[in-house]
Amino acid sequence: MFEKELEEKLKDHINYFPRKEQAILMCLHEIQNHYGYIPKESLKPLSDMLGLPLNHVEGVVAFYDMFDTESPARHRIRVCVSIVCHFMQKDKLISALKKKLGIEMGEVTEDGRFKLIPVQCIGGCSEAPLFMIDEDTYKFEGEEKLDEILAKYT
Repeated sequence: MFEKELEEKLKDHINYFPRKEQAILMCLHEIQNHYGYIPKESLKPLSDMLGLPLNHVEGVVAFYDMFDTESPARHRIRVCVSIVCHFMQKDKLISALKKKLGIEMGEVTEDGRFKLIPVQCIGGCSEAPLFMIDEDTYKFEGEEKLDEILAKYT
């Protein structure tokens, strides 16, 4: 089962929707925010709370690349790799992040601070190239600005 505080947040999400299974994405985000990733052992209790088969919850987690099931990090950096960001020089962003963090996509920094995750779209094509750190969205404006942004997440 979940810790009391997390369980209460999950129940709040479930009670928000007319049908409890509609809360699956909100609940998965809440679990990931709590633990830094989604532990496999959290899926069965969640499926019970939502009244869904375990394989359905596992399938949702596997389908969305925004959910991590391993290599927890304190902060997840999601980098848009869509075609729009590609044309707007996402490669410069990715190179700068790899250089600053010393990791490749999908890896976690040695101190466990950051994980670099490629995603298909962040939803801000007019500001491309974009990246997110946890729930905060940023436009890449050069390496100097990147240093300032990363420093916020110590």
